[in-house]
Amino acid sequence: IMGYALSGDGTELMVMDSITAPQDARTVALATPVRSIAWRPVTGELLGFADRMIVTIDPMTGETTDKVATFMGDAMIPDGAAVAFDFNNKIDAVRAVGSTGENLVYFPSNFRDERANSVRRFADVFYAEGDVSEGAKPEIFANAYTNAIGGIKASGTFQYALDAGTNALVSLANNAGTLETTGPITIDGAPADILPVGGFDIVSPEEGTDAAYAVLQMNGEDTAGLYTIDVNSGAASLLADLGTSDIASFAVSSGL
Repeated sequence: IMGYALSGDGTELMVMDSITAPQDARTVALATPVRSIAWRPVTGELLGFADRMIVTIDPMTGETTDKVATFMGDAMIPDGAAVAFDFNNKIDAVRAVGSTGENLVYFPSNFRDERANSVRRFADVFYAEGDVSEGAKPEIFANAYTNAIGGIKASGTFQYALDAGTNALVSLANNAGTLETTGPITIDGAPADILPVGGFDIVSPEEGTDAAYAVLQMNGEDTAGLYTIDVNSGAASLLADLGTSDIASFAVSSGL
C-alpha cells in the first residue's frame, strides 16, 4: 500500500512507496499548489483540489494537469479552511468537504450526464437530529469511502469522515450532508483531542474488506503520526511518528 501526503502548504507531495516504511518517503515539488489530494480507484490517478481548479498529479515528477473543470457559482471552500477530499468508487466522483461546512462534488469529464467535468455544491454538513453532537458546528477535515478497489467501480460505498470539533469518527450521507457519530477517536482507549490537519483514507483489496488509515496530530503534540482507524468504533492505533507537523492531506493507493 502506497501513501501520499501534502506538505509545504500544499507545494510538496510526500510519497511513501510503502506505508509500512514512512521514514523512507521521498518528496517532490508540485507544479501547482493544492489544498487536498485523493486517489481515484478506477483509473489509479492522484487528483488534487486547488483554488477553483481540479488537477491530476504525477507522483513521480510533481507535474500537475488542470482538468479545466467548471466550478458552479457557489461551489467554493474558503481560503484557510481544511478540505476533505475522496472518491466515491460507486459513481467515480470525488467529494470535497470544507471544515467550514461546504459539501461539494467534482464529477469527472467522463461522467454520463450534464454534470460532467463540473464542481457542484450540495447541502452543507450538519449533525442529525438526536445525534450525540446535534447542534454542534462540524469541523470536517478528512473523509474516506469504503470499497476503494483498484481498477473497478464498487457496487456500493459508505462515507466516513473525521471531525476535529467533536473529536469523532462520523458518517456522512453524501449530498444530504447529514452527519452521524460513529464513535470518539480514541488511542489506547483514551479520548483523543485531534487537530484539523492530516488526512484519512481507505483502501480495499476486495469489496467488503476495508483498511482505514489516518494521519493525525494531537493537540499539544509537535508531530503527526500515521494511524490505523477502526471504522466500527473510531479507535486509532499508532503505526509511526512522521516527525513533522506539516501534513495537510493524506491518501493511500493499492495500485491497479
